[in-house]
Amino acid sequence: MITPQNATDIRVWQKLNPQLSISNGEGPRADLAEIGDDCGGFDGGALSDRFWDEGYFLIRDILPVDELAKLRGGIETLVASNLSPSLIYLYDEAWNVFRRLRPLLTHFLGDRVALLPHFWAWHVDPRSNGRGWPPHRDYQGESALGDDMLISLSLWVPLSDATPENGCMHVLPRNFEKEYAAAVSSPHEVLLQDIRALPAGPGAVMGWRQDLYHWGGRASPHAAEPRISLSLEFQNAAFDPLADELLELDTPPLFLQRLALIARQFEKYRHMQSLDVNMVRWAEQVVDACARKNHL
Repeated sequence: MITPQNATDIRVWQKLNPQLSISNGEGPRADLAEIGDDCGGFDGGALSDRFWDEGYFLIRDILPVDELAKLRGGIETLVASNLSPSLIYLYDEAWNVFRRLRPLLTHFLGDRVALLPHFWAWHVDPRSNGRGWPPHRDYQGESALGDDMLISLSLWVPLSDATPENGCMHVLPRNFEKEYAAAVSSPHEVLLQDIRALPAGPGAVMGWRQDLYHWGGRASPHAAEPRISLSLEFQNAAFDPLADELLELDTPPLFLQRLALIARQFEKYRHMQSLDVNMVRWAEQVVDACARKNHL
């Protein structure tokens, strides 16, 4: 059992998922092959056209499936240990997924890309009435200036097949919403025929401007597998920070910083999904334990 006290021991997490790594700032940075628009990774022109029209993009077969399989295994181990899937961000490989996507991020956000301290991971289990997050926008303010300068962007990466049966992502395309008399503020205002389901599998990445109305579906009890996925948010650092602390894409936080940062997400997102009271209390105690250990 991982308690708030032994959670601050890096060896506990390394033993739990030995196929994954926690570098903790030691040794050289891992050299990753980035996905670029000049090597078949994505068509920047076509991507931008759809993004600025509909508010999102979905690229298939862009990430290394073998690396994603390790992360899926890591999340399954966490869940089997009654731990939140979000703790996968303790491991370097979760941050490396998004580091690989730097060319995609700079295509939309420019060279000064910063990570927002907003992230989560999901294990939407069909056996337990699993569902994704309800309809929402990641940011309530302006996500772009005009139709060609993006301020902030969310990326979402499936680690298993995400289908309508197990709760894939759904969006209200921006060009449809523009036809409404006013911006949607409640799900009942969305015309059902305007909803777009976006199934995707391992290797894909989906991105959306942070003012896009979107949600995760509810899993059928007959679905073949859970929907397992990661999400992380970014901003163009040339604009004023959208959070108190921005993170560096190429330098993930050290172990205790990661642990405390993850634990703080529980309180932040408990309104988005049902979290066990004991799990939220555990996270609060972990934040305190990290603070004490940092001051030793």
